[in-house]
Amino acid sequence: MYKVLITDDEWLIREGLKQTIDWQALECEIVAEASNGEQSLQAVKDFKPDILLTDIRMPVMNGMQLAEEAQRIHPNIRIIFLTGFDDFTYAQQAVKLKVADFILKPTNPDELLEVIEKVCGEIKASRENETVEQELREWVAAGYTIVLEKLLHDQLLGISNSKSLKMLTEIIDNHRLCNEGFRIALIQYEDHNYWHEQLKDELHDRLWDILMGPPVTLGGNRAALMIGADSGDNGKQLWSRIQEISGKSQLAIGLSLSHRSFDSMGQAHSEAVAALHFKRPGPGQKSGVHEFGDIEQWGEQPVTLDAANFKQVEAFIQTRYAEEISLQLLAAQFHVSEAHFSRLFRKATGTTFIDYVTQVRMEKAMELLCSPDSRIYEVSLAVGYQDSRYFSQLFRKATGKTPTEFRKDREFI
Repeated sequence: MYKVLITDDEWLIREGLKQTIDWQALECEIVAEASNGEQSLQAVKDFKPDILLTDIRMPVMNGMQLAEEAQRIHPNIRIIFLTGFDDFTYAQQAVKLKVADFILKPTNPDELLEVIEKVCGEIKASRENETVEQELREWVAAGYTIVLEKLLHDQLLGISNSKSLKMLTEIIDNHRLCNEGFRIALIQYEDHNYWHEQLKDELHDRLWDILMGPPVTLGGNRAALMIGADSGDNGKQLWSRIQEISGKSQLAIGLSLSHRSFDSMGQAHSEAVAALHFKRPGPGQKSGVHEFGDIEQWGEQPVTLDAANFKQVEAFIQTRYAEEISLQLLAAQFHVSEAHFSRLFRKATGTTFIDYVTQVRMEKAMELLCSPDSRIYEVSLAVGYQDSRYFSQLFRKATGKTPTEFRKDREFI
C-alpha cells in the first residue's frame, strides 16, 4: 500500500480529494489530513507517507516550505502540488524541489487519477530497485565469488539491469577485457547429474590463468566459462585442461567468437549454444571444442541453398532470435523467392519458418523464466517481442500455460 497525506486549508477541498477517486483500488491509504503546513509536517514525522498531496498557499507554513522540510525529514516522499494559475511563480520554484507533479485547481478527477497512478508507478519501480540493491548488498556480504557469478549469470542470459552491469564492470578487469577480449566456453556434460559444486571449484582454481570470472552454473548439466580471447584460440589445449579436471564424464564445449564488451555477453552465450547445438560429435567421435564458426561471415555474402546451409539458417535463427528475423530477409540472402524459400525451409526442417522462429523463442523464454529474478516483460523483450501481452498469448499457445502459470509450476512465485 502507498500511504497518502492530504494537506489543504479548505475542508471542502480535502473532502473532495478523499471522495473523488477510489484510493483503495490504487493500493493507496489516506493516513492523515492537515489544514496547514505545520500540522502536515508533524503528520510527515508521525506517518512517513509515500505521497504528500498539498496546496501551496496555506496559513502558518506554505506548501513550498512544507515540501522542503518534508523532503529533509523523509527524502523518498513524493510531493504533488495543488495549484492555481496565479501560483505559477511558486510552481517554478517547486521544480527546484523536484516535486512529482502539479494538479491545477479546480481539480479534474481524471487528471488527479492519472497523476496518482503515475506517482504510484514510480514508487513501485523505486521499491523494486531498492530490493535489487539490497540483494546485491547481501550478495556482497555473502561472498565476492557468489556475487560475481550471479552478475555474470544474469548478463549471459540477458536479464541484467543497469546497476548490475555497472557493478560487473567495476569488478572485472576492464583493461584486459578491452585489450584481449573474451570468449564464452559453454561446457555440456553428457551425464545430467555430473555438474556439482566441487567440480566448479576445481575449474575455478585450476583454470585461474585463463578465467576472467568464476564458472557460472546455467542449470542442468551446463556451465559457462568467461575466458580470455587468446586462451580460446588454442582449442586443443583448452579441451585437454577441462577434460583432465572433469574426469570420466563425456562432455562437449561450445566456444563463442571473441568479444570486447559486456553488452555482447548475451550474444557470446548464444553463439556458444549454437556451436554446441549444431556441431555435436557424431557416433564414435570423441567430444571436443566446437567453435561458433563463420555464421557471422555467412550472413554477409550470397550462398547456395543446400542442406548444409539450412543448418546455418537454423544456427542464424538460434543466435538472432531476439532480433527481427524475416522470411523476406533470408530469401533475399539466397536469391530465391519467398515462396520457394518457404517450401524448402519446411522440407528441410519439417515446420514453417514462423513456427520454427516462435519455437526457438519459446524455448529460450522457458529457460529465462526459470530464473526467479527475471520479470515477464523482460523475458518478452529478450526473446524478441516488444508487446508482453502478445508474448503471453504465444507462450500459452505453445505451452498450454501463461508465463505466470509456468513459473508457479516451478515454484518461483
